[in-house]
Amino acid sequence: MYPPGPWIYPTDRYYYGWWGDQFRTEPTDGQIKSQLVEQLRVNPHTKDCDLRVDVKQAVVILGGEAPSWLAKRTAGDDAWDTEGVVDVSNQIEIRHDERTR
Repeated sequence: MYPPGPWIYPTDRYYYGWWGDQFRTEPTDGQIKSQLVEQLRVNPHTKDCDLRVDVKQAVVILGGEAPSWLAKRTAGDDAWDTEGVVDVSNQIEIRHDERTR
């Protein structure tokens, strides 16, 4: 019936792309940056902001200025939603004239 000894999963049974290290490819820092920059350009809350994006070892560092806390938060959310990102440092400053509204 069953083979003696510990149970071992057959490797040929798992054919999905997410299974096993041989199928997994992590995006490079350049790929993460280009995908995030494109998301920020399309997003209506961040498309007019003066932002800087830097990626080092899958950690995104956001800098620059945003007109509101909503734009800052949206940029951070877009960074977290980017595939391959392991951490986000949101250093975006809110423009002084918009904070008093």
